[in-house]
Amino acid sequence: MGPLQALPEECLPSDITEPGKLDEIFDEMDANGDGKVTLDEFKAAMQKDSSLQDVVLSSLRPGQ
Repeated sequence: MGPLQALPEECLPSDITEPGKLDEIFDEMDANGDGKVTLDEFKAAMQKDSSLQDVVLSSLRPGQ
């Protein structure tokens, strides 16, 4: 699997582009605070927070 790439801003829900929102989401996912989000941390965050799931999944839906 290749490296992840950033989604174009037009693919992101409008509330996620508010100042500081992405940092907040990243900090929530970075469970050990090392400045990186591992696949395990990502999975755990997705299972723990349904609103975070909604944000990620809505950015993957075509036409959103």
